[in-house]
Amino acid sequence: MSAHHQAVRAFYRQTDWMFRVLGWIRGSQAMHAGLWQQARSHRAALRSIDETLLATVNLKPGECLLDAGCGAGASANRIAASHQGQVIGITIVPEQAKRARRAGHAQFLCADYAAAPLRSGCCDVVWMLESICHAPDKPALLTEIVRLLRPGGRLIVADRFAARSNLTPAERHQLRTWLRPWAMPDLLTADELVVLAERAGLQLRQRNDLTLSAGPSLRFLGHFAQLTLPAALILHAMRLQSDLQIAAMRACVAQTRTLNAGLWRYYLLLFEKPAPESERYRLVSRMSILEKQ
Repeated sequence: MSAHHQAVRAFYRQTDWMFRVLGWIRGSQAMHAGLWQQARSHRAALRSIDETLLATVNLKPGECLLDAGCGAGASANRIAASHQGQVIGITIVPEQAKRARRAGHAQFLCADYAAAPLRSGCCDVVWMLESICHAPDKPALLTEIVRLLRPGGRLIVADRFAARSNLTPAERHQLRTWLRPWAMPDLLTADELVVLAERAGLQLRQRNDLTLSAGPSLRFLGHFAQLTLPAALILHAMRLQSDLQIAAMRACVAQTRTLNAGLWRYYLLLFEKPAPESERYRLVSRMSILEKQ
C-alpha cells in the first residue's frame, strides 16, 4: 500500500470520533457537506445534496451506481434503500466498509477506487461526492472510471476545487495547512479537472458552482473544530488525543479560513462517456424503426 493510501486511512481512523459527534449533532452519519438553498436543518441539507446529484445524473431503474470513495456509506445506503438496481460502495478504509455494511442496503468493498476489483463496463453511474480530492493521480483515476462505465454512463462529482490556477505561493501555503492533514493533494481547478476528464474520454454535460448553497455546511466544520479545539488540546496533553487528531482539527479551521479568503470553490460536475459511433447509429436506427411502427 502506498504512503498516500496509508495517510488517507490514518486520517479517517483518527477523525472517526469527530465525524461520529458531527453525525449526532447533524442527525446524519454523512461525512460530506449539505446544500442549504431550501433546507432548514443539517439533516435536510445533507439529504438535499444527495437528491441534487441524483436528479442531475438521472439514475434510472435497473442501472448500477458505484459510489467511489463512499466513506461510511451514508449516501450509497440511502440510494440503495429506494433504487431498483445495484448500488456498490468502495472505500479504502476497512472500518468504514464494516460500518457501511451494517445498514444492509448497498454492497461495499474495501479497495482502491483507482484500481477497482470490478469488470469493465459494469457501471452506469460513478458517484464521487467529496472523494476525488483524495486521488493523488487523477488522470489514472479518470482512466479507471472510463473503464468501469458503460457507453452512455455518467460520472458525477461534487467537491472542492481551487478558485483559480494562478494562486500565489503564499495562497498555496495556506491551502496546504488544510490539505496535508486531510491527506489531500493540492486542489485542481474545475477547469483543470474538465481537461483531464476530456483527455480520458469523457464529455462535460453540466457544471454548477454550489459554493453559496454548501457554505453553511463547509463553515460549520471549522466552527465546530474551533470550539472544541481547546478541550482537544487538554486531552492531547493527557495523551488522549494524537498529533494527527489535533492537526486534523486545526485543518478544519484552515478549511473555513481559506474558503472565506476565496481560495477555493465547491462545484458539481457531470460527465458522460459517449457511445461509440456504431452503437449510436444502431440506437438511432432502432428509434427510427419504432417511430415508424
